[in-house]
Amino acid sequence: MAERRHGRFKETVISWSPLKKSLFILAVGIIVYGTVIVLDSSVISQLSGTENMHSDIEAYRARTSTILGGGLLYTDVHTETPPLINYLLVPAQLLGGSDHIWVYSAYFSVFGILSGLLMYLTLRRFDDSIAFAMGLLFILSPFGFLEGGLANDETIVAFTVIVPALLMVLERSRFASLAIGLGIWTKMWAILLAPVHFLQLRSWKERLLVIGIIAGVSIAVATPFLLLAGDEFTWFLQYYFIGNSERKNEGLSAHMFLELGGLEIPNLVSLAVVLIGLLFAYLYAYKRGLGKWESMTLAVVVFFALYPKMHGGYYLIPVAFLLAWGAENWKIAARCFLLYIPVTLAVALAPPMVPGDALIHFEGSWIFGLVSALAASAMLLEATYTVMKNRSFITRAIEEESSRGSPGGPMGSSISGAAGLDGENA
Repeated sequence: MAERRHGRFKETVISWSPLKKSLFILAVGIIVYGTVIVLDSSVISQLSGTENMHSDIEAYRARTSTILGGGLLYTDVHTETPPLINYLLVPAQLLGGSDHIWVYSAYFSVFGILSGLLMYLTLRRFDDSIAFAMGLLFILSPFGFLEGGLANDETIVAFTVIVPALLMVLERSRFASLAIGLGIWTKMWAILLAPVHFLQLRSWKERLLVIGIIAGVSIAVATPFLLLAGDEFTWFLQYYFIGNSERKNEGLSAHMFLELGGLEIPNLVSLAVVLIGLLFAYLYAYKRGLGKWESMTLAVVVFFALYPKMHGGYYLIPVAFLLAWGAENWKIAARCFLLYIPVTLAVALAPPMVPGDALIHFEGSWIFGLVSALAASAMLLEATYTVMKNRSFITRAIEEESSRGSPGGPMGSSISGAAGLDGENA
């Protein structure tokens, strides 16, 4: 009986128009994000304390207030991020974020919902049903609606990676390059896509154009701050890449928990490990002829497994890529959701941004944090190893179109092998 109902529901959903599917994703997003926002205002913050639950809010307010007051980032207000993310927060401050945390929560929720909609509307040309499932699963990821609904900017960060990734698979090379450049100066994560974009292009003319666009955007954004803020502007680059003597590793990485246990890994060693791992990922993907989506997925996951300064909500980024397989295979989707458990445990065992002990703290608790962080990395790597055995529906469709020698275009659900969430190859 349950299987028949599931089958009827699936047939009904497949018959929906793109507009109806988009409205459904929008409605689900409003419900899940909205529920968290309401619970935060009425329950969560009161139980845990606003400072612990919204440790970044005062930083958001200070930076946006400085911008609105005509001040300069980095000199007039301490800033540890690239400049553009702070300008993206200005609308939330103008809409009432200076007085109400929920305004920031709603603003960040918009980016989470918009990302899910873009996934569906962009990727439906490769397979409408799978793209719909992918967008819906992204909306339902706790890494998204819990972070966005609790006033954290990780949904914006994920958005700056998802947009150039989608443009890349659509072969909108120049727009993808522009999006990567802007993304780099928003929160740096889009830089992970640049080598894949460069290597996947067919000619050196196109590759040089990519370098030129990204370099041009970087010069346009960075030059005013370099001239006006100088060393204070470059502080955040040191913080991101080689660390700062005044700041220890933060987040939930194994590196940070090892430091808590008394084993400090030099920043240069950590950086070298990350760079070697990424170099291997890019070259492996290029030599094996992996598709664009597979190549980006591999690079992002390797970075997450090795980078020493990771935060829980950022895991929305690799999850977004893995859901290209999770939308077809419920076992992969389950991995993407179960990943939230060790990540959350590691966050609870890690020192908070505000002074004080971790949410869970006792003698030797760093060991449990280390195990949780390693478990999160292991789950992420295992899921990636599994999905790499099969091409994503995106790559299958692109290859099928290429073999037919016809230009890309809307394909609906015509690609053979489309299975929605019923795949079993895991």
